[in-house]
Amino acid sequence: MTIERIDTDVLIIGSGGAGLRAAIAATEAGVKVLVVAKEELKDAHTGWAMGGINVAIKAPATPEMHFQDTINGGWYINNYKLARIFAEEMPDRVRDLERYGVQFDRLPDGTYFTWAGGKQSAPLNLCAGDYTGREMMRGLLLEVHRLNIPFLENHYVAKLIKQDDRVVGALVIDNTTGVYKVVQAGAVIVATGGGGNMYRINTNAPSNTGEGYAWGLDVGAVLVDMELVQFHPTGMAYPPEKRGTLVTEKVRGNGGILKNKLGERFMQRYQPQRLELAGRDEVTRAIYQEIQEGRGTEHGGVYLDVTHWEEGKAEKIVPDVFAEHMEVGIDIRKQMMEITPSMHHMMGGYDITEWGETNVAGLFACGEVTRSVHGANRLGGNSIAEGQVFGRRAGLRASEYVTYGNRPQISQDIIDESVEDVETFLKRQSGIKTTEILIRIKDVMWHDVGIIRDAEKLQRAQREIIGLKQEANSLYAQNIHELQSCLEIRDMLKVAEGIILAALERTESRGAHYRSDYPQMDPAWEKNIHLYKGNDGKLVTETVEPVKE
Repeated sequence: MTIERIDTDVLIIGSGGAGLRAAIAATEAGVKVLVVAKEELKDAHTGWAMGGINVAIKAPATPEMHFQDTINGGWYINNYKLARIFAEEMPDRVRDLERYGVQFDRLPDGTYFTWAGGKQSAPLNLCAGDYTGREMMRGLLLEVHRLNIPFLENHYVAKLIKQDDRVVGALVIDNTTGVYKVVQAGAVIVATGGGGNMYRINTNAPSNTGEGYAWGLDVGAVLVDMELVQFHPTGMAYPPEKRGTLVTEKVRGNGGILKNKLGERFMQRYQPQRLELAGRDEVTRAIYQEIQEGRGTEHGGVYLDVTHWEEGKAEKIVPDVFAEHMEVGIDIRKQMMEITPSMHHMMGGYDITEWGETNVAGLFACGEVTRSVHGANRLGGNSIAEGQVFGRRAGLRASEYVTYGNRPQISQDIIDESVEDVETFLKRQSGIKTTEILIRIKDVMWHDVGIIRDAEKLQRAQREIIGLKQEANSLYAQNIHELQSCLEIRDMLKVAEGIILAALERTESRGAHYRSDYPQMDPAWEKNIHLYKGNDGKLVTETVEPVKE
């Protein structure tokens, strides 16, 4: 078998906002960069983000407010150092985006249009309609093309390659030709986003299958707070083909009202002060409880009402939400939307320094795949913003790392071993198809590792996932696309196991992690949970103090 070898200084895996910002920073620093993307660059998950990006760019908002809101929203287990850097550097990152061509909404007087999302003490959210992610990607891609940054689209990374205790590249498969490629790099930046497709109802792009976390575990990286999985309060509940589609927080931020089937504004019962603008974790649980107690709609949701908005506001403020509903015959100007919580974001991930460094030499990370700034609950607007700050920083530090480091040649033995591992799925003539296991993973994670958890559910999920890992040893692929699915499933199961293990460990309720058997937040649990692979290959958890300096 002929395996193509590619050499680069910095390999960036993932082409969303964080990955592209890392590529721009590294290229401007003068090193050779290669971006590898599972899909076409324009289809990265960042493009699905709607509401906006948080930044203290207009009075009365200040970076100190942004920092405090982020910490308060995260229930005090954020990395304070990263959160402060994030709040202070965001204004400059917005100016970068505007330099690339991104156009944010402005008022008639020329000043920025900003709005306050849940748990914000001042209007921090800067947006482009309700398609901010798409507009950001447009600008970032313009800059990527202007700088002639090389990229491989529709290529799947099968695994990271580690040699002599450092990450030196990756085994990559061309999804159109089936050709194997080994990318040898001085540094690797993982920017693969989250793993929403582990859950039955989610807002994520199909490419968000979580393998970035699994690669980290496999090469010895430490992950943090993997139990902290955010469920967005408002995804479309109906029709079935739209279920989970994001309805931006911008709707509630501009006066959208949540009602149950009785017409009650039920948030008055749960959060009488902040109502619909309580934290995402709080609004999600309120909706979940209304549905569980029989006050939900016939389609298993609740209503989100903007019929009181003045004429023209829906089309202007949330054009994508308006269009999505019109597509299925619902005019949100006259009819209430049906919404339901959807898995949305993973707060946990690679333990990184403020420069995107992991504990493994040669390995960097940025964006949703890292633990970053969010603590136990991410504020709406902090995600695609945070990717700009730490994408840039990871790109800069990876560039310095390759400038001063020696680059080892990847040994043929390691390449052969990696290819042989991948080929196992193609060599089997029969076995289990990925669709069977994927459906079961989604159901287990949704029902037992979802919005409301307890020891019994989590232990049942643990048994199920361990059983599915055994079954996954019989997965087989008849073509290159099925091979990618096999690899995704295998990695997804590793990540699911880690989430469950950390969720069992955290015997309290904090932010997005709610345990009905430990319903209170416990000050003794103002801690982070490290997850890594022990010497025996089994996952290990370790409780550590959060970084508060």
